[in-house]
Amino acid sequence: MIIIRNALFFLIVILPLFTFSQQESYYSLYRYNMNVINPAFAGAEAANMLSFTSRSQWASVQDAPRTLAFAYSTARENNVGLGLSIVSDKVFVEQQTFTYVDFSYKLQMSGEALLFLGLKAGGNFYSSDPIGLSTYDMASDPSQVSLSKFNPNVGAGAYFRAPSYWISFSIPRLFNVNRDNDNLAITAKDRVHTYLGGGVDLPVSSGIYIKPSLMIRKVKGLPVTADITGMVSWQNQFDIGLSIRTNSSMALMSLVSLGLFDIGYAYETPTDNGLSQLNLRTHEIVFRINLGESDQKSEDETQDSE
Repeated sequence: MIIIRNALFFLIVILPLFTFSQQESYYSLYRYNMNVINPAFAGAEAANMLSFTSRSQWASVQDAPRTLAFAYSTARENNVGLGLSIVSDKVFVEQQTFTYVDFSYKLQMSGEALLFLGLKAGGNFYSSDPIGLSTYDMASDPSQVSLSKFNPNVGAGAYFRAPSYWISFSIPRLFNVNRDNDNLAITAKDRVHTYLGGGVDLPVSSGIYIKPSLMIRKVKGLPVTADITGMVSWQNQFDIGLSIRTNSSMALMSLVSLGLFDIGYAYETPTDNGLSQLNLRTHEIVFRINLGESDQKSEDETQDSE
């Protein structure tokens, strides 16, 4: 039974990853690591911010997807924001590392509203090593060859922020990238991802806010997915909530702010009855560090005092 279950898991869950892999990872705690998918968020917090994200998808399954993400952003002078994002994805015999430099420019809109426009430039280091895969034929399989390739790309995004709501639109990679290899073991290509999201902060009592948000993701050849999230925040120090990803999963999440540090955790489980019986649990952790005020914030405070 175990062999049959593992075979079904490979056919239903793992095999589609090769058909469309490696695509950008999902994040349950995306709101706390936004410049990974939208360069316009670089410098938007007017502080020098470091963030680390670790995501273990289907943690009980060997060689299931694993994601590590690092992001840094800072607001500089003249309304400029800069950032760096590095994301490492590994699933089965494939590994891909996205490395991008982010640039944003801040525009003052009416009142306290701000519009950030961003660009992202870099590329993806892709490697696949299927040589270790077992086959029924003991002879050498010509399809099992290693592949290593760098795919340059650029992305763009916009972020509108008002005191009580925000809207985000981004395409982190503007171009499809083919992997020119006719081998059976390597059939995927990088596809364009489009993100559209937004959220509001609704005060319900002194220091308590309800923060609903929505993130829609479109990938060519795949169904549209949406993360529908509801968080309750107390004094902007403790957030707890629930997120539902359409036709996929649900997650319980929380984030605690400890001065200059933020620690968040999400526990995700499939909503499909068949997959839920396979114990496919996902764990996601985010750790953020505020390194202090940026040059832009200091400049703004000086101008206000004058």
